[in-house]
Amino acid sequence: MKKLIYILVLLCCVVIQAQNELRFSTIETDFFIGKPIEHDKKLKNAIQGAATGFFISWNKINPQNSLFNNLYNFPERGYTFLYQNYNSDILGESYGVYRHFKYNLTPSKLFKLKLTTAFGLGYATKSYDPINNNQNFAHGSKLLVTAFLKLQYQKFLENKNINFNTGVSLIHFSNISFKNPNLGLNTLAFNLGLTYKLKAVSIQKNTVLKNHKITQPLKLNIVLRGGYNESLIIGSGLYPFYTVTVYGSKKLNNYSVITSGIDYFHSLFLINYIKNINLEENKNINENNFDRMGVFIGHELTQNNFAFVSQLGYTFYYPYPYVSRIYERFGFKYNLSKHWFSEITMKVNLFRAEGLEIGMGYRF
Repeated sequence: MKKLIYILVLLCCVVIQAQNELRFSTIETDFFIGKPIEHDKKLKNAIQGAATGFFISWNKINPQNSLFNNLYNFPERGYTFLYQNYNSDILGESYGVYRHFKYNLTPSKLFKLKLTTAFGLGYATKSYDPINNNQNFAHGSKLLVTAFLKLQYQKFLENKNINFNTGVSLIHFSNISFKNPNLGLNTLAFNLGLTYKLKAVSIQKNTVLKNHKITQPLKLNIVLRGGYNESLIIGSGLYPFYTVTVYGSKKLNNYSVITSGIDYFHSLFLINYIKNINLEENKNINENNFDRMGVFIGHELTQNNFAFVSQLGYTFYYPYPYVSRIYERFGFKYNLSKHWFSEITMKVNLFRAEGLEIGMGYRF
């Protein structure tokens, strides 16, 4: 009996024992060549060839033995600078600065498959101008919001301080309808580059933290959102919009929360939009009948106090049609306390941006 107890205690110690591993902070360079995606016929003249450019990234490892790091295999975090030349007289060039997270998808020591997610601010050297650049329907302004996804395969070279990188990336630039036209631009690219190792960091993986169980009842949430945007009519001006959202949320595990609820949209730009339609098409549509309501289902990918929000909705109350009944919402949520949280999200109508939403919410 004593031997059995000793064996059980020993097994428990092995399971609980933290696993040490050596990781590195790095500087990364990637050159890319790609093709802007022609997702609208209006971009046909603007896209004139292949796009080229490069990424320069600084990545740091946080060795803290936290639940987040253990769940996501100690992701790298850092900052990226991007330069992109569209090789187009209409589109010009774009620059971007990003905050990024890099997730290690494979534990192998010989090679790494990594996924980078990044969001930031961008600048375009050329934007729409009714006289000098009236074919640039991608960028209505020079100041933009930008994001990219990058899937990389990293292989160690004989020199252990350098990794060889290759992979694919999807790069997005848009001003989220602050000024139209704003079709936005997506570039699908092939990457090739090198990663230079810097400071070595010892991390400890804790299986107890990784296997931490979650039990949480269904929660009721309310969010108030707002912002400014412009209608599809170029030069129609910025107007405020307000959104009230009520939804239920259920945490499934350490990674995922599922959501479902209802949105009420009060968008003042639609008054101006309906007025223009009445004037140009000689119609008599009620200008005050512009509110909309929709239902949605969604998911939250949790990372400590942050969460990545994704939702898919359908506008069931739709007195005046605008782009599409189907809408999407993407963005970030930050838990300020047990009940209060803030949000920055982008509402999209069937992949066409409608507005950037700044929100504050309460969880009951």
